[in-house]
Amino acid sequence: MIYELRIYRFHQGHKNVFLKTFKIARTFMKKYGVTFVAGWESLEREDEFVWIRKFPSSKHRQKAIDAYYSSPEWNKIVGRIRPTIKRREVRLMKVLPGSKLKK
Repeated sequence: MIYELRIYRFHQGHKNVFLKTFKIARTFMKKYGVTFVAGWESLEREDEFVWIRKFPSSKHRQKAIDAYYSSPEWNKIVGRIRPTIKRREVRLMKVLPGSKLKK
């Protein structure tokens, strides 16, 4: 299992626009093979949102990402999401033995 940690920072006053549109994006992620695991709003930074998505393998991840970001649903909302993001960090991760998450 491949987990992807995504950390977003927003332009001032844009986080709520992102969150509203992200809620729409979540409704079609699974359709394209992207599994939403969880999301968090930072208690320390008003402009930060952190979330995790997962994929069965690296090969599946690339196929799912290609399908998701070329989908008609994404193309309909991308113009509302991307302008809100000031900075994005993406980290690929694997689960350590003994973790409660699936490997």
